[in-house]
Amino acid sequence: MKSMLKFATAAVLAVSLQAGTALADECASAQTLTDKAIDHYKAVGKEKAFADFMNKDNPDWVNGELYVIVSTMEGIFKAHAINPKLIDNPSLPALKDTNGVMIIQEMIKTGKENGANGGWAKYTWTHPVTKKLAPKQTWVKTHDNQLFMVGCYP
Repeated sequence: MKSMLKFATAAVLAVSLQAGTALADECASAQTLTDKAIDHYKAVGKEKAFADFMNKDNPDWVNGELYVIVSTMEGIFKAHAINPKLIDNPSLPALKDTNGVMIIQEMIKTGKENGANGGWAKYTWTHPVTKKLAPKQTWVKTHDNQLFMVGCYP
């Protein structure tokens, strides 16, 4: 009986560690995708890059929960494939999460403080799979006076 309990505990721990690694990998992938988006922007220019980022069927820029967002330094979204209604929305910079965190302002602050080195903006958002509120973070880097961002659920 004790060996079965040890085995069950070990199995649960292994699954938990794998899930944690997958989530950590997702956030590392968010950082990589942000860098890839900036490189693409540099290579093809703003117009082509934004068109590519907006194509929700292009797995280079939209991969499950990971997708590229580009914003002005004032928090006006210019590329967002998952929800195009957010593009050029002047009320977006005032968006708050359930804890009162001004999400877009947090992204702007993170971008301004960390620039091309990148940093995490943290807030609460509805998880697309569980449909429950969950901690979310968005990797934010600046390039060409814009914010390049990809979010993940840590």
